[in-house]
Amino acid sequence: MGANASDDPIRDWVHQPIPEKLWHYTSTQGFQGIIASAGIYATDVRFLNDAEEFVHIRKVADDLLAKTPEVGEFNLPLREYLKWLVNQIFKSDFLDPNSAQIFVASFTDSADDLSQWRAYSHGTCGASVSFDLRWIRPPLESDSAVTFAPCLYQDEEKQQLIQHAFNQFIDVTQSRWTNAHNEFVSDYISKGKAPDQEQIASFVKAKFDSPDYTAQLLAGLVEAKKRIVRLAGLLKHRAFHHEREWRLVLPISPGKDKSNLTHPIRFRSTSASLIPYIEVPLVPSTVPQTPGSQPAPLSLLPVNDVLLGPGADSTAQSAASEFLRSKSIKVVPKISDVPYRQV
Repeated sequence: MGANASDDPIRDWVHQPIPEKLWHYTSTQGFQGIIASAGIYATDVRFLNDAEEFVHIRKVADDLLAKTPEVGEFNLPLREYLKWLVNQIFKSDFLDPNSAQIFVASFTDSADDLSQWRAYSHGTCGASVSFDLRWIRPPLESDSAVTFAPCLYQDEEKQQLIQHAFNQFIDVTQSRWTNAHNEFVSDYISKGKAPDQEQIASFVKAKFDSPDYTAQLLAGLVEAKKRIVRLAGLLKHRAFHHEREWRLVLPISPGKDKSNLTHPIRFRSTSASLIPYIEVPLVPSTVPQTPGSQPAPLSLLPVNDVLLGPGADSTAQSAASEFLRSKSIKVVPKISDVPYRQV
């Protein structure tokens, strides 16, 4: 996480600077569709190629729970309380794979990667399109559940961020437990008595059942849940680390009327299934101006580079260049440097 990490590493991760160039690998048909429509498909996570999408975070949280000491200071049943927290968080509709509907659009900061040509360009004859998406993330102060950030692949980094999501709850719990313990013991000592552990435990438990502590507990739960929801769409299995993915995560609030969405849910077909998706505009409605001035409209797709797959030739390059010009995109496509030919 780095020596200069702030007191909120989750916020730092999801709001780190967006590169000027982020690439999207696709087939020739996909390339044509993205440029023509000025939009990109965000796919329901349940239909992506990682079988653990959006449930992987629960596995990491459970692994972290297993490493947590059973008791904290003054015999706080730490693991028991943390287990309650984890169970409550993952009961959330946003994190339940049976009820959540999360859409994801994928990009990468890797411009010319053979494995992604093979996986996403339908035989290495597609395109990798670079966009300037520095405008696309909701501002920090909006507190939006929408995220645009790089994925996490290393287990240690995942656990560090999840641990941070839990820390406020743990701190409040331990502090309250310690205060109750000290209050009881001090009262007994002032009377010249020595309480046994059973008496202490009974008193502390009664304190924990009080309405004011329950309110603190629920406040800690809400904060931890908010942080976990921000991370959930960004955690991927380490086997996918080579993809260096940046991900736009678009959750639809559970219970929201889906008949009146700004970007309606549509379906495309594959040989195996119908796949839900939404089309995300890639054209910002405005560009930032100097303070105090009116924002200016921007109608052009922010494409700043195009690579054609290793299987492309000069004819394909010429056709792609003409197509881009027809859409007023002043980018000259190049052919991948990867020395690969499909046979």
